[in-house]
Amino acid sequence: MCHTIAFKLPCEHIQTQIEYCSKATASSKRDPSKRKTCKDVTQQNIPYPPPPGYDQRALPKCPLANCPFESRNRCWNCCWCGKGWNDGGRCSCIMIIDGNEYRCEHICCSTCTAAMDG
Repeated sequence: MCHTIAFKLPCEHIQTQIEYCSKATASSKRDPSKRKTCKDVTQQNIPYPPPPGYDQRALPKCPLANCPFESRNRCWNCCWCGKGWNDGGRCSCIMIIDGNEYRCEHICCSTCTAAMDG
């Protein structure tokens, strides 16, 4: 039985790892190294942060070379609302407008800036 694990990363991207079983077939004759999962595939979703007791070393890093969150050293200022020092992939700002709460929840993008001391 094949098994897929989808990790939600701190940057909000998803990294999927696939463990193939002996029933997994090649996806093309030209490239037999690429495989398709068998029909009995199982899936596991690991949220971020992972559940208590989960081995943190098993968490993959973001595979994207240009991930804005990672390139800002995991600490950034939101280009939408201006909140500084976000340390997750999504802005944590809660704005109160006319007595109502609004969450920014912007995902770190190429326009956001790195948070810096000084």
